[in-house]
Parts: sequence; C-alpha cells; structure tokens
Amino acid sequence: MSENSSTPFFFQPSRQSPVAILLILARLIRSLIGQFWPVLLLLLLRRRSANSSQFWVWVGIGITILSVIRSLVTYFRTRFYIHEDEFILEKGGFTRRRLSVPLDKIQTITFQQTFLHRLFNVVSIEMDTTGAKGSEINLNALDEEKARILRDYLLRWKKENANAAPNLEAAPPAPEVELLKIDLAALLRIGLSQNHLRSAGILFGLLASFAREIQPILGKSTYKYLEEEWGLTFNFFWTFALWIIVFFLLVSVIATLALTIVRFYNLRFVQTGEGFRLEAGLFTRREQAAYLPKIQFLRWSSNPLQRFWGMYNLRFYQAAGQQLRGKQTLQVPGSYLHQIAAVQTAYFPGHDQVQWDWYRPHRLYFHQRLFILGLLPLLGLIVKTSFDFNWFWFMITLLWLPATAWWQWNLLMRKHYGLCQQGLWVKSGFFTQSQILLQWTNVQGIELKQSRLEKRFGVADLTFYTASGEVEIESLPLDMINSLRDYVLAKIEVGVEKVEGG
Repeated sequence: MSENSSTPFFFQPSRQSPVAILLILARLIRSLIGQFWPVLLLLLLRRRSANSSQFWVWVGIGITILSVIRSLVTYFRTRFYIHEDEFILEKGGFTRRRLSVPLDKIQTITFQQTFLHRLFNVVSIEMDTTGAKGSEINLNALDEEKARILRDYLLRWKKENANAAPNLEAAPPAPEVELLKIDLAALLRIGLSQNHLRSAGILFGLLASFAREIQPILGKSTYKYLEEEWGLTFNFFWTFALWIIVFFLLVSVIATLALTIVRFYNLRFVQTGEGFRLEAGLFTRREQAAYLPKIQFLRWSSNPLQRFWGMYNLRFYQAAGQQLRGKQTLQVPGSYLHQIAAVQTAYFPGHDQVQWDWYRPHRLYFHQRLFILGLLPLLGLIVKTSFDFNWFWFMITLLWLPATAWWQWNLLMRKHYGLCQQGLWVKSGFFTQSQILLQWTNVQGIELKQSRLEKRFGVADLTFYTASGEVEIESLPLDMINSLRDYVLAKIEVGVEKVEGG
C-alpha cells in the first residue's frame, strides 16, 4: 500500500509478513537447542536400542509440530498499529500482551536483514525507546517498502510536532546524498588500522599474569625456575618474548580483519532529509539512522596509520537512556575529511564561520599526569630492580620517566578547547587524536569539579552532561569556568522556556 492511500496500513491493525512464521520458528528452535543441548549431546553419544531410537524420533516430531503450532499462533496473534499518537503492539502466543508506546518516546528505528530477510525482501525492525533496557518494539519481518513508509511517518511525526498529527500529503522528502561507500580495499585498510597493539598487549598480559600465578607452585619466580631447572638464558627469554608478541599481533590482525569485514561489509553512509543513515553487514545487514535532533555530539578520531591514509573513525552520539547509550552510538569507520565536514555542517550549521576562542589546559594538567603515570610507576620499577636485578628492567627504569614526560607534554600541547556562543570544540590525543563537537543546546546538566591542588592553582574542571554521555574540559582558570557555566546554564534555561512555550 502506498503512503498516499487514504488510510495507511499502520493506522489499522496489521500483521507482519508471512516470512515472520519461519523467523519465529527458527528463533524458537534455537532457544530449545540452547537450553537442552546437553541432553541432546547425551542422546547422541549413548547407545540406543531400536525401540528407544523410535521413541526419541517421535519426541522430536512432536516437539517440531508444537513449535510450528506456536509459531503460527504467535504470527496470527501479533498485530501492530498507530492509534492516538501511540504505537501499539499486540503480541504473544498462548499468553497475549499489549504494548503501547507514545510516539515521542521512540528514540531510534533500526532495520536488520539476515540472509533469509534479503531472500524474501523483508526487514526486521527494532525501535528503542526512552528508558528501555533494550528494544521494546521488535517486528520480525515486514515488507521493506512498508517498513520504510512506517519509518518515514514516525520520523516526520517527531520532526513536525508531537501534539499535532503530521500531514500525510506533505512534500516528498529531500533526495538522499551518498557520502561514503566502502569497498573491499577500504575494508582491509580499516581492519589493518585498528589498535592491534592494544589487543596483543592484552594477550601478552594474560600470559605474564599466568607466569606470576604459578610462582607459588614453583616456589620461586618463573624466570628463576626456568633459568635454573631448564638452563634457559636471558637471551632466550628476550627472543621468546619477541616471537610471542609477533604471534599475538598476527592473531589480533587476522581476527580484527575478519570482524571488520563481517560488521562493515558493503558499508553505505547516506545523508537524508532527516539526518543520516548507515547500512552495513555481511551475514546480517543492519540499517541504522541518526536523526538530527537526537544527535547530542560528534566525535572523530584517528591513529597514526589512519592519519597516513587520511581516514577517520566518526561516531554519532544520540540521545538514549543509560542502558541504550552503546546501542545508539553510530560508528562510521573509514570516513574522510569531506564526509566529516558534511556531517559537521548538518549538525552544527555555521561552525566554520563563527569565531572560536581556543584555550589550552593549565600546566598542572601535565604535572598531575606525570606524577601519576611517571613518578609512581617509577618507584615500583626501582623497588623491583633493586630486589630482582636484570638489565631489561634496569633499562625500563632508566627510560620510564623521560619517555612518560615526553608523552604527557605532547598530550598537553595537543589538547585545545574551542569556545563560541553556540558550542564547544575539543581537540586532544597524541597517538590517537580525536575531536569532539558539541552544541550548548544539547547540554542537560553541568558539574564543576575542583581538587585541592586545583584550588591552590586557581583552576577547575567542567563536565557537560548530555542525553548520550558527557564531555569534559580540564584545568582552565576558575573565573573562566564559572563564567562559562553560567552562560551555558542560561542557554539551557532559554531553551527549556522555548520548548514549554510551544
């Protein structure tokens, strides 16, 4: 049914596509196998007589028939429709449930397609709502055309007015603009540019932790035991450690490449009249939308290899409850500067024309981090080297403080806070450099924090809370922090008055 029909299908109780029967049945069978797999395994391994085998065959046939019946009942008893600005979902098998969700509580609408969905040209729909722990509304299978008509209506309703029904005969939506489409070569670059050192470090840390855990059993350090009992030298340990690191790096690279291809295969990033849409996935294709009024702030980052290729990892942080923040973060890997510029312009119009005032944190920021990350670990290294001397740890002890000082100083030099009347722009990071763009209109709360040491130097921190997380600025002069807090609070109050005034 087209959107221009006198009565759209979603204004009257409607069923899903008949394909939903297969999907419900498949989910039910997976659930049964997940619960009873130990029993099934025992039945397969034990010896059975002919009568026993026949009995279990009939049991399997009975369970299959009951599963089919339940799937049919669930399908025919599941209906959805919109009534008086509420999305109503009636569902259930032998126990019937009725779920009513106000349209203004629907946060995001996500399409998902498995191989079976694509085969029959249907999609599953997940609607996340305010305060929900998960997707409250889930339709297993709906014709793709109908699903898009339903989504367009819901987005238009939220855009126009929560108190007045939208005009179904409104002008057609603005044409879509494809911003990014990732091919296999770009996928490989994305996979190769991930933080493999961190993954390899975690694996190597697990190995080192295991070596420490067996020391009480050996009665001495693992290094001493292998040296005395096996006659292994320090050079052997050094060579072995290097090969282990290389092995873990290879495992990390292969695993990350596989996950990247599965998750972002055939990625397509589109700008629509309502915001943005991301489509990606190999086995299960997922379609996520970022509705402009729901975008709280933007973040884009890149590590050294990504910067070499000119690529960035772009994230949209959308309004959501505490339980759904991770799900509402939309990630666009492999983005380039012109795509990020298009997103910035849509989210923060005129950001490139306003006057930005840039500030850097007080040097106390550097001194505090040098003390925590440099001096305190150095004391531990000195103690370890004194009681269990070897040249490897001695060199680490000598280099730790200057290397940490160089790292933290570069972090300080690269950390900038841009302020203007409309928002905040944060630039930070050394190895992985990131930027955050935030509009004051999306701030819901502000917290001023000041430690005793910061009080002594007359600086403080300010945290801006949004519906999708927080953004922090650190170690700025207290008078500036107070003025900024008062200004943003005034902007928030004006925004609230405008909303209440209608």
